[in-house]
Amino acid sequence: MRVLFDKIFILFFVFYYQVRRMKANLLISVCCALLLGYLCANFLFSSYQKTSTTFGRENKVFFLQYGAYQREMPTDIQADPHIEVEQDGNYYVYVGITTDYDNAKKIKDFYEQQGVELYIKEEQVDSDEFFNELSQYDILLESTDTDEEITSVLATILASYEEFVLKR
Repeated sequence: MRVLFDKIFILFFVFYYQVRRMKANLLISVCCALLLGYLCANFLFSSYQKTSTTFGRENKVFFLQYGAYQREMPTDIQADPHIEVEQDGNYYVYVGITTDYDNAKKIKDFYEQQGVELYIKEEQVDSDEFFNELSQYDILLESTDTDEEITSVLATILASYEEFVLKR
């Protein structure tokens, strides 16, 4: 009986030692997985902060440029509404701003029917407030058909640009 008890005790001890070793291996594996997950998440998050803008998109907009001048702008500008912006010593006249290229073409066609030639210029805007508001006006601009509606929406967009970006 004593031999049987010794064998059972040895089997229990070996089993207990194996379970402890498995628990230690499992614990080490879990710790390594958590550490590796933390390092990967930290790397991705820091990369995201460097390259990301509002809602993960760039604030690209299309400016419809009437003209660019080295001196003060002429007073006989044919396009209305418009804003005048001074950048890098040059003066630019814009008649429309949009986030959608199809809307930019629509505005360009609208002014070409009036005999005004425009240039579509793609740039980035730093103001998230303006970009979000412009996105809403683009939805409205898509559904407009009459000249008065298009002119009204463009005037509102240009006024928002002056308020949020130019801070006039």
